[in-house]
Amino acid sequence: MISLARCQPNLGTYVEISVSGDVSEDELIFASNAAFLKIKLVQSLMSFHDEESELTRINRYAAREPVPISLETKFVLEQALWLSEKTDGLFDITVAPKLVASKALPNHNFDLSPTGTWRDIVIIDNEVRFTKPLLLDLGGIAKGYAVDQAINAVDDSINITVNAGGDLRMRPWRGNQVEVRHPRSPHSESIQIQMKNRAVATSATYYSENGVVIVSKEPSASINPNENISVSVFAKDCLLADALTKVAYLDPDMIKKSVFPDIEFMTLDSNNVINWY
Repeated sequence: MISLARCQPNLGTYVEISVSGDVSEDELIFASNAAFLKIKLVQSLMSFHDEESELTRINRYAAREPVPISLETKFVLEQALWLSEKTDGLFDITVAPKLVASKALPNHNFDLSPTGTWRDIVIIDNEVRFTKPLLLDLGGIAKGYAVDQAINAVDDSINITVNAGGDLRMRPWRGNQVEVRHPRSPHSESIQIQMKNRAVATSATYYSENGVVIVSKEPSASINPNENISVSVFAKDCLLADALTKVAYLDPDMIKKSVFPDIEFMTLDSNNVINWY
């Protein structure tokens, strides 16, 4: 069996892709290239930082007129709205104004005084519009989606692991372990955890600045953490794991109250105490 590991900067972090199989090295290079292309596509569509991205166009115009969107962005927006409904708004992609105000996200001179909520996002066919002024950030869900897209771009005959700064999915996953950074000293300490599902994502205060939790160097939610812990969510896909880490961090009981199939999550505190839910 031949193995190949590659790493590229993208999605505000470093994306590591490992592939292996009873195939040629050229086939593994082709497979990893296909996976990286999907990562780059999601970045180009959903980056808040990129002034030319589809998300930027949505934020700039959707309060005035319907904005055409790609199938990829439509899917992520629909999933985000479903998650907001299931979590009573705890998962919220309209948090961007707080992140811009705290300088966790760049200021593109949008209206930072929105009056709407996630309920004011309307998707009809392949267009989106806001019924009230809004500002969206997909940083809490798009990275997980990108990991899923990368996995799906590679033939099932090839083993693959994609790790985008803590958002990880692997095929096959049974019997494997994953490394979780220790919240006490994330740059030097980690623990090994058995994989519980195909994907896992971790949120923590590793890079906390001004009360904004920054996960893998990307802002995820505007909250004031009360303790130094990490939350790791295991799910069937990385989009769901990515999004639910924010919910589990803010309100662990919400995961248990909501209907999310095959979800397990754990917390790790600075005293090395692990709790499973």
